[in-house]
Amino acid sequence: MHVIVLGSSAGGGLPQWNCGCPQCHAARRGDPDVHARHQSSICVSADGVNWVLFNASPDVRSQLAATPALWPTALRHSPVRAIALTNADIDHAAGLLVLREGGAPAIYCTERVEEALTEGLRILPVLGAYGPVHVRRVTPGETVRVCDRDGAPTGVSVRAFVVASKPSPYMAGRHANDPRGDLAGDTVGYAITADGSDDALVYVPGVRDLDDALRDELSRARCVLIDGTFFTDDELVAMGASTKTARVMGHAPLAGDTGLLAFLRGLTHVRRVLVHINNSNPVLREGSDAREALAAHGVELAHDGLSMVW
Repeated sequence: MHVIVLGSSAGGGLPQWNCGCPQCHAARRGDPDVHARHQSSICVSADGVNWVLFNASPDVRSQLAATPALWPTALRHSPVRAIALTNADIDHAAGLLVLREGGAPAIYCTERVEEALTEGLRILPVLGAYGPVHVRRVTPGETVRVCDRDGAPTGVSVRAFVVASKPSPYMAGRHANDPRGDLAGDTVGYAITADGSDDALVYVPGVRDLDDALRDELSRARCVLIDGTFFTDDELVAMGASTKTARVMGHAPLAGDTGLLAFLRGLTHVRRVLVHINNSNPVLREGSDAREALAAHGVELAHDGLSMVW
């Protein structure tokens, strides 16, 4: 399994275009303790040749250009053979429009994500004007062998699992009477394996509720890339940037007795790496108390370009 973190930041990246928070200010000044970051995405391959992109951020062009393993090897070619989406948030799906030339790679997503991209953002109908669109549904709980748009296997398999989060803001209220609520498949995590292997990478860049079902998924993994968006629940409120808490925005905070760091404490046999870090999060500064808290729990902070092979 080959894994590359293409983007380790939450929506807006670091620095965010309209943000003057301490981390964004430091990143603009070139502070060596705060590194600029692209918006959240990873790429996975079973052979180092055929790659599956997980989430297509608005930064996807720069991400692919910065990653030699993903450069074309022919006149019209890309090693990115398919894309799997965890949700339909703009920071995870807008990059599909960047990949329109010649037709986008095969797209794997849940029914609710496909609906959002069809009726909400209308990305899929727009892509259809540039070439065939190959959307393949993933059903939570079922393992799927990921294939390219021509049906050739990539060597990567995925099993989606539902996590409690929230619909994308532009879809809010459309399914108010759905009894499944926040577990309807608007957001999923993925257990990712090379075909024929049980050695899983679990990717969960967005999650609100830390429950037994999630712990069970994480406990079976070799490595976990998981939502580290906010350090505290009132992070944005305390700095005057928003009236919404982390949990209202669909993310479990890192700190506190019910936070992610405490939740991960018993999973010491699993490599635990935080992704999707918001620009407000103090863990972004090397040497900060928040960064020291990660180290004390044995939890890593992803960075753009982080590469893992096993």
